[in-house]
Amino acid sequence: MFAELFSRHRNAAFRLASMHADDSYMAQDFVAEAFLRVLQALKTGGGPSTSFRSYLLKVLRNVVVECGRNSGRNVSVPDVSIYEAECAASAGNEALKRYEHGLALKALASLPERWKTVLWCTIVNSQQPAAIADTMGISPNSVAALAYRAKEGLRQAYLTVHLDHQRYSGQCSYYVGRLAAYSRGRLGECGSTEIMAHLDCCNSCNTLHLEIIELNSLLHA
Repeated sequence: MFAELFSRHRNAAFRLASMHADDSYMAQDFVAEAFLRVLQALKTGGGPSTSFRSYLLKVLRNVVVECGRNSGRNVSVPDVSIYEAECAASAGNEALKRYEHGLALKALASLPERWKTVLWCTIVNSQQPAAIADTMGISPNSVAALAYRAKEGLRQAYLTVHLDHQRYSGQCSYYVGRLAAYSRGRLGECGSTEIMAHLDCCNSCNTLHLEIIELNSLLHA
């Protein structure tokens, strides 16, 4: 059971650890120590009662802070108690907020300029389609349709940047890059069949698919 949790969440933990580590080896040490502490907490009757990932990342941030103190460095990660009970709703402290904010910006930057424009106008500025139709040179109905596509595109991009599919090579890179669209039901019958066939024979991609499913459920929430 714990091995399954490790497989599902280690990539997310490594990405966060990499933001504060000098190299990949240090990041791996941070992640290993965080998982060890979570396992010890579970063995003693503690550990996460709601969101495993939120708890794990909280532990990881504490590991980073401790390492910084021991080395005399000032690490800009909040000092939090790893055994403090905390529900998923309150787990988004400043370090995690910065992490997710960075991924959101990366997802937004990957979108076409027209999509970014309509998202800015409709979401940030709270403008109605009719108010920006002339500026964009299309009808209000077309603005509404464009905004719908842009929002869906942003959701898929957000899921994709969590997976960082550029780290995967060959055949897996192709499928990992399409997992977000698949999880959102946007690939169509042929594309979905192709993805399912690959997931049936590739454990690593199937693990990433489980991660995407979890993240997608948070988007629905």
